[in-house]
Parts: sequence; structure tokens; C-alpha cells
Amino acid sequence: MRDLLPADASAVVGGPLGRRVAPRQRSLSRLLPFVVALLLLPMSAAVLRQGHCMTNGWNGDDQFWRGCFSDLPAQYQIAGLEQGLPGWLAGDVNLDQMPLLSGLMAALGGVVPDAGWLDATRWYVVIWTVLITGCLAVAVWCVGLIRPQRIDLAVQLALSPIHVVAALISPDLVVVTLVLAAMLADARRRPVLAGVLLGLALLGHAWVGLVAIALLVAARRRERVAEARRTVVTAVVLAVGLLVLLVLASPGIVTGPLTIWWSQKPGYGSVLLIPELAGRPLPQQVAPLFALLGWVGAIWAAVVMARRAWRPATWAQVAAFSVPVLALTGASVPVQAALWVLPLAILAGVSWRTHLGFVAVEAVHASALWLHIGAASDPDKGLPAAWYAVVVLGRAIAWCFLLWSVWYTPVDNPVEPAPRPQPLPVRDARPQESAPV
Repeated sequence: MRDLLPADASAVVGGPLGRRVAPRQRSLSRLLPFVVALLLLPMSAAVLRQGHCMTNGWNGDDQFWRGCFSDLPAQYQIAGLEQGLPGWLAGDVNLDQMPLLSGLMAALGGVVPDAGWLDATRWYVVIWTVLITGCLAVAVWCVGLIRPQRIDLAVQLALSPIHVVAALISPDLVVVTLVLAAMLADARRRPVLAGVLLGLALLGHAWVGLVAIALLVAARRRERVAEARRTVVTAVVLAVGLLVLLVLASPGIVTGPLTIWWSQKPGYGSVLLIPELAGRPLPQQVAPLFALLGWVGAIWAAVVMARRAWRPATWAQVAAFSVPVLALTGASVPVQAALWVLPLAILAGVSWRTHLGFVAVEAVHASALWLHIGAASDPDKGLPAAWYAVVVLGRAIAWCFLLWSVWYTPVDNPVEPAPRPQPLPVRDARPQESAPV
């Protein structure tokens, strides 16, 4: 699906630049810092959304009615993050996140100044707000450098309203930034650096493994198989090596998230929760088995995207088509799952219309979720289960529409020039002297 704006429209907010503008004003180095600064608008709105909880604390059902719930202060209050990295390595910090995020959350918890529980929680949220804003700036910068001819994609990521909805709920933007930085390193033909960044991201979220598979699948048609293998091997070796060290230090850091995932019941946002909302919950093992089938379906989606695209699909396009499949088939599809999917879709080249439509549905789901959770204490004020089931189903349909939009993004990819034929060697037209007998 194409945007209605002409191709020569401004790459920033629309409207062509004047004919007398100096060439340096059109350069990427001049525009990209301004684009990165635009992210302060949605991040400011995200901070304002946390205003009530910043004042009164993140406790009780009031955080759901006010829409300012966040996993960051919740985990700080209940997981013992004030013990810092020593407590994390000793196994005294109980977190569901994979090692990269759990270790980072514990490390930041250890630097919070000594204060009362509310002031300490505020400090923790402020520190994470600064870190997430910095990660988002790096992510926007990476998108701008990966697609320099489509700087409007960097603008989409910088101004995306999804940051208001989900950026401060979890630390997931750290992983997303590592993935985008790995894609930039791959675009610059630096496979080892890309592998290191991708390996760190593998320690943060399981869906990054699908991104690595997408790189291998996309590389075959782009004739970059050797570089892709080098990147993935570097990532796997780094991730496995760090996991082995963590297992030796504290096995629970590695095995804990796996155990929780395998025993997880259908959670919020998942279509598997709809039978439970209707009063007929599914057996406990259905969710992890369905998630395993989702991995198979996501890998198949990556292969189909890479093989059948009209033009060779980029790494981001293959990943953007497969990661939503994996997310939708998970045991739960939390609000922050949009942060895994939307940056990849933007880098793939989706339009503003698709982007804003997707975010609108995510905002409705987030509001419905907080109201549904609050209904447990006040049914007259909260959202009934039946209506939340309708929202979950509508959200799944919106994600399918995003997949449909990503499917058409390779149409706009530039055609790689065919190699120029080499001239045949010119033979000497002079008669050859016969060799002496």
C-alpha cells in the first residue's frame, strides 16, 4: 500500500524543500539530529501519563483506573531489586525476564538512592525513563542510517504514539535497540559487530532468535549467505558462552524464565484467553504447545516472505513478517509486544496509515486491559470479560492487517543492478608464426 504523498515530498513532515535551499540542508547528517529530537514529544506524553502514579505511587487498583501501570515499579517493589547485581547473581532477585533484562533491572535497582519506598520507586522509574529515551534515540538513528533515502521511516519511529502507550511499561526497548543496531552493522557489512549485538539481544528476548533465523533466510536471495552465517554464529557463540557463565554462577537466572514459560497459562492479550473469558478455560499445557507451533509457523512465514517477495526482501522485512506470527501465538501478548513488532514494520517500510491504525488498536487494547483488570475489584466500573474478549479478537485482526501490509513492502525495494558483462579477451588478429620443427 502506497502513501498518497508524492515521492519528492519532504522526508520530514511533508512538503518539498525550496529550490534555493543549500545542499547541506538536504543532507542526512543535517536532518537526522532533528528527527531524533522529535522523539521527545511522545516520550514527554508518556511521562505525563505516569503523573498520577508518580505522585501517589504504583499500588492498588488506582494505577489501572488511571492507566499508569508499569512493570518497572512493580518489579522494583516486589522482586528485591534494591539488592543490585550481587543479589541477582546470588539468586535472591526473582524476575521473569531473561538474563539481559533481569540483570539490567537489578543493576539499576542497585544504584537507586536510599529513600522511602515511594521515593526509591520514583528514582527507579526516572532512571529507566532516561535509559529508554536514550535507547529510542539510538533506534531512530539506526533506522535513519539503514534507510537514508526513506528518512520518513525514522520520523515514524520518533513520533510513534506507541511510545505513549507502551514505552515505559517494560525494558523491552533495550532489546529492540540492540536488534536495530545489529541490522545497521549488517547494512554496513560488519558481520562480527552485528553478531555481537544480536547475541546480546538473544539474552533479552526469545523472539530475537527468530530475527536471527530471518537473517539466514533473507540472505540467500540477497547472495550474502556467508556474512549472514558469520553473524549468526557469532551471536550464538556469544549468547551460549554468557549463558554457561551465568549457569555456573546462579542456574536460576537461566532456568527460571524457561520454567515459568513452560508452566504459563493463557495470559492477557492472547486469543487462547478467550475460552477462559467465556467460562471454559483451556488445559494448562495448551499455551506452551501452541507457542511451539507458533515457532514453526513463524519460521514458515519467514521462508515464504523471502522466497515469494516480488523483489529480494530485506532482513527487516522478513523479520517484520515473521515476528508478529510468533507474538500472536504466544501464551500471552502483552501491551509491550507492540514494541517488538512496530519498529521492524516501520523499518520494513509500512505507511503512516498502517502505523497509526495499528497504534490506535493497541491503545484501545491497553485501556481495555487496565479496565478489565480493575473489574476484579469493582465490576460495576470495570470492563466485563465478554467485552475484553471482543477487544482481544479485534486486536488479533489488526495484527493480521499489519502482516498483510508488510507483505507488500518489498515492492518498493530498489532493484539491485545486474553485474555488467565482462568483455571477452581480444585475440591477436596477426598470423601466428609456425613453431620451428
